[in-house]
Formats: sequence, C-alpha cells, structure tokens
Amino acid sequence: QPHGALLILKEPELIIVQASANTLDFLGVVCEALVGKTINALLGDDYTEALRLRIAETHLTDILALLMTAPCRSRSGRRFHLFGNRIDGLLLLEFELVDEDRCQKPQSDSLPILRNAFQSMRCASSLSAFLDSVVVQMQLITGFERVMAYRFDEGGSGEVVAEAKAPGLEAYLGLHYPASDIPKPARRLFAFSLLRHLPNVDYVPVPLFPAHSPLATGKPVDLSYSFLRSVSVMYTDHLRNMGVKATLVSPLLKEGKLWGLISCMQHSEPKYLSFENRVLVEMLIQTISMLLADQENYDHLAYRLRLDQVLVVLVTALGRVATFPEALLSGGANLLSVMDADGVALIADGKVLLLGQTPSPHQVSMIANWLAQQKAAVFSTHQLPHDFPPSSDFSAVASGLLTVSLTRTSSDRVIWFRPEVLSEVHWAGDPNKPVEIVGQDDQQLRLRPRTSFKLWKETVHCQSRPWLGCEIDHATKLRQAIIDVLVDRAKLLARANVELERSNQELDSFAYAASHDLKEPLRGINNFAEFLRAEDGARLSTMGSSRLETIIRLAGRMDNMLESLMQYSRIGRNELVLQPLPIRALLEQIVELIQQVNPSQDIKIEIQPAFPEISGDRVRVCMIFQNLIMNAIKYNDQEKKWIEIGCDSAQVPPVFFVRDNGIGIAPSHHELIFQLFRRLHGRDEYGGGTGAGLTIVKKAVARHGGNIWVESSEGRGSTFFFTLAHWQDRGAEKQ
Repeated sequence: QPHGALLILKEPELIIVQASANTLDFLGVVCEALVGKTINALLGDDYTEALRLRIAETHLTDILALLMTAPCRSRSGRRFHLFGNRIDGLLLLEFELVDEDRCQKPQSDSLPILRNAFQSMRCASSLSAFLDSVVVQMQLITGFERVMAYRFDEGGSGEVVAEAKAPGLEAYLGLHYPASDIPKPARRLFAFSLLRHLPNVDYVPVPLFPAHSPLATGKPVDLSYSFLRSVSVMYTDHLRNMGVKATLVSPLLKEGKLWGLISCMQHSEPKYLSFENRVLVEMLIQTISMLLADQENYDHLAYRLRLDQVLVVLVTALGRVATFPEALLSGGANLLSVMDADGVALIADGKVLLLGQTPSPHQVSMIANWLAQQKAAVFSTHQLPHDFPPSSDFSAVASGLLTVSLTRTSSDRVIWFRPEVLSEVHWAGDPNKPVEIVGQDDQQLRLRPRTSFKLWKETVHCQSRPWLGCEIDHATKLRQAIIDVLVDRAKLLARANVELERSNQELDSFAYAASHDLKEPLRGINNFAEFLRAEDGARLSTMGSSRLETIIRLAGRMDNMLESLMQYSRIGRNELVLQPLPIRALLEQIVELIQQVNPSQDIKIEIQPAFPEISGDRVRVCMIFQNLIMNAIKYNDQEKKWIEIGCDSAQVPPVFFVRDNGIGIAPSHHELIFQLFRRLHGRDEYGGGTGAGLTIVKKAVARHGGNIWVESSEGRGSTFFFTLAHWQDRGAEKQ
C-alpha cells in the first residue's frame, strides 16, 4: 500500500535487495538507486549502528516490531518510524512518516482515554453489553464512522453482534455474512496481526523492485506480517460495493483462537490512522481479547455452577449404587439433569438405554456406529443431519448431539440429544451467490464479489441450539469421573475374582475329597445291607424288609449324588484340552448312542446341517450336548418326542441351542434349575435323578468362557441356549 515505503534487506550486511517503487516520494531516492546499497545510504552511520543493536536485541520472527524512529538523510526534516520483521532469512524494513502533531502531545493525554474505555467495558454485565461498550469506545478513539463487532461461527460465516455508527448510515447489526466474505486465508492473517489498515480502498498497489530478487529467495517475499501488505482485488471490490472508503480491522482472540473481528469503516472519505493513534487501538484490542473470555465465561457462571453441583451428586451416587447404568439414569441427579438436553442415551455392554426425548434404540445404534468412526473421546455438533445425513429422518428430536466415550476399547458411551430449532437468519445479500465470474478487457475471467447486500432471509432447518464451551468441558469432566469410578470398580472386581477363584478351587478340592472319602463308608453300608437282605431277608418282618429296601435305595441315591459331586468338581479342577471340534460329527455320534439307549421311544432328533468352527475341550463339549439332549428326552411326556439342535452363527459369539417339545419350565424356575441338586419334581418322577446335570452343564460352559440360559414356559417345550468363547470367525461350514 502507498502510505509507507518497504525495503527488503539481506543480513548481516543490511544490503537492500528489493525496494517498493514509491521510495522517491517517501525517502527521496528512486528504488533502482537503492537496490544493492546498504541501509547506511539512508540512515547514516550513527542510526545504522543503532539499528543493528535494535535488530540484535529484538524478536522479529512472526511479529512486526517497532525498531526505532529516525530521520532520513535524503529527506531532511522528516522523521520515520522503522518497523522490522524477519522472514525466510530476510529483514523487512517498513518506513512510515511520524505524525509530528501527535508526537508533540504528552503521552499522558492518552491515559484518560484508555482509562475511560477500560472502566466502561468492565462495568458491562453481560457479553452483549460488553461488546456494545467495545464498539462505542473504539469509535471514540479511532473516529471511524462505523465500528462493528463481528463473530465467527464454526463454518466461518459471521454475524454482526454489536455496532456503533454515525447517523444516517444503514444498520448492519444482526446481519450474517457468508464465509466467502472473509475466507480462510484472510482469517489466518487476522489471527496473527493486531491490526490491518486500509486507508484508501481506491489505492493503486505499489510494486516491489525487482519483483523477484535473485539475491533474496527467487520467489515473492512473504508479506504476511507486513503492515503495508496489499489486499486482494476481491476485498477492495467487496468494500466498494458496500460503499466503504477506508477500513481498520483487528482480531478478537479468545484463548489464542480467532473468535471474531472489530471492523472499523469510513464511508465518506479515505481515512489514515497514524502509528501514534494505532498504538492506543492496539492496547485497547489486547485488553478486549483478555476480557472477552472472562466475560463470556461469566455469562455462563451460574449455569456452570449448577452443572457442577449436579455432577457431584451424580458421581457420589455412582459410587454407592451397585449397577452403573442404574446410577446414571435413575434418581434426581442423572445423565439428563447433568446437561441442558432433551434426551440422553447410555450405551453400555451392548445395550441401549434411553431417557427423555431420543431417537429409537435402532437409530441410536446407527449413530453410535457412525460415532465410532470419528474416533473422538468427546464430539459435538448442532447440525447432526448435515454431518450424518441418515439422521434427517429423526431431526425433530436429534438435530444436536454431544457425546463422550466411556472407555478406550469398547463402544460404551453417553449421547445427549437436542431437538431441531427452526430459526430465521438475516443475510447481507444472497449467501448462495457470494461471488460472480466476470470477464475483463483481455477476456480473462476473474471472481467478483456480490454487488447486492439487500436483506436476504433464510429459514434454517435441521439445527439445534449450539453446545456451549462450558457444556463440552462439563461433559469431559463427567467422562473422566465415570471412567475413574469404573476403574476403581474394575480393581475391586479383579481382587474379588481372584479371591473367588481361590475359594472355588478350595471348594472343588474339598468336594472331590469329601465325595471320594464318603464313598468308602457308603459302599460299606450298601454292601452290608445287601448281605443282610441275601442272608436274613426271609426272617425279616414286612416292616423290617421295607426299612432295609429304603436303606439300599437311599445308599444308591447318595452314591449317585457323590458321583455327580465328583464330576462337578473335576470340571473345575482339570485343565481344558482345547482342539478344533467338528460339532456336527460329534452330535451324530451322541445322538446315535442316545437312540441305542432308548430304542423303544419315538424320538425324532434334527441336527442343523452347518455349524461354525470352534475350539473346545472335546469331553466337556460332548457332555454339554449329551446332558441337554438327555434332559430333553427325560422331561418330555409327548408320545412323539421332538428335539432340534442348531446354532445361530450370525451372533457374536455364535449361539448354540437345543430345543424340545417337552413339559417346559415355568419362568420363575429358570434360575433355580441351574442350582446344584435342585429338582423341580419328585424323586421318582421323570426317571428320578440327582438334580446336578444342568449345574454341571453350566460350569462346563463357564469354563469355556460362555453363558447358558433357557427360554421356556410350562407345557410349551424348552430351548436351552449357550455360547462358547473359543471359536473362529470363519462362518458356518458343513461338517
């Protein structure tokens, strides 16, 4: 831009390798004459040495620093501010005329101005009032006809959230501007420079001589930090279309990130703001950015405190309640009360639990599968249908989503939902036509910004209220609290499992020893009873014979129970011998043996043609199937008994089943049947037995890392399901 002169110097000699074409107007020497000279030609020995010292002691990377104020030998009576920036191994030196009138005023004159501005901003009771004060104070200090506070959203579009303007100017307050008005490269430049000044929109850009210096890098010099940096034609065209003659733009940073802009505009004439006046603006902007985060956080302070209180109650309950889903979803403090949302889903151990207004369990599972691909511990969106199009079908209840994962290795997570909120956005012109393509005299095409800023209203669908930063922080704290509780529980459970395993081993050892030791005296009782019946049975009375038969029967029953107890204990004591098992072939052998034992009964046993490959202990897996099939025959009073054996290979792990048309089991007894020596019928009904068969089956299944359960009702048959953890995911194969 032409309101200063720019020199590119090579260090350490400080040789001028490039110069702006307007050096004659500012420095009194044509640019061609300067290139190849040292800076001494302009500053003289004393000021050149002073400049070297300042360069050595000043950080010049990623910043434009004031180095000194000095006269120019070729322009007597004129002083310049010299600004420096080091980039790509070169030193950029900018010359800007000193505002002598402003410099003659004492610096203390500026203090009351800044003091009044600071006091006005600190008295604001809300973020809105704070920004209103900011634009008023900025207008008082700069004298620009219009000052706006402009806030960016996540997509780069912006909204004018505060405005101070001269009478007669059209109001821009509340208008939205598309992201193309301030594209990403421009936002990047704003983020690392305190001010961008354009004194005259109609300026003629000043070139550098030479355009590509062979002494430099052979490519255009990076002027990102230069105050004199020219602006794009798109930007100046855009400003002309708005009727703007001059601008001063400064970034609003919140916690180091670009939050918005303060945009000052002059509509009547060009306006140059000297360095002396810009210093006040820079001080004010830095203070505004520091206060911005505090003010926004203060707006949500009461809300944050309420969320924290609910969080404390919830975490306390989580430590007391036995099951963690119950603690999170029940009571006054739950996952829904801990966040300003309309519904919440808890996904734990593969189950979807819902509270409030939410999508269906199936829809929540769809969302969870999509979230798993995002691989983020915390994720939020206020436009879920845009990010995940299938959710458009249920946008009425789930246009906004905030989620936290509860573990690193599983899909357990919490998802909060917000419903769709229809809103009307006022755009400054049609946001769908931000630019036009036009042809120039040489027929080359270029982009031109829109020329119409007529109010354009748009109704926005499929969006919810945005999630606040404090809400996302709060969800993160909740996630960590839940994980801490789960880790503590896992440690307690691990210790309990170790103790339980030790107790089970001791119990198995005791059961085996007891059953083994009891068999000898029991065998003696039975033998003596048999001797007594053989030798003296004829001399016994009827009552005596009956009592003797009872002794023999009870001894036999006790022997069967001890045998079952030994078998039960052996399952826990002996190591599994895992090997690939051809399930169908094993079942055919088992069925053939059973039918030989029961030749007189009408039994039809159907075996599914295909089973998945599994690894297991051959003896125990055969015992599982054999006991279940024998039970299906035993507890069946139908003339034609029917049994089906199969597997649902679509489940993970596969689910095996044995289904029959027998007498069935009442739902209230579904747990009792797996208890040791628990019979639901009389001793002699359905062939008698010890009541240990299903207990042994359950333990054998558990040793394989699986589960067993039953679905049945009285008179409607039974289906026993079980899983075995040792399997290969190769699909079902005919065996």
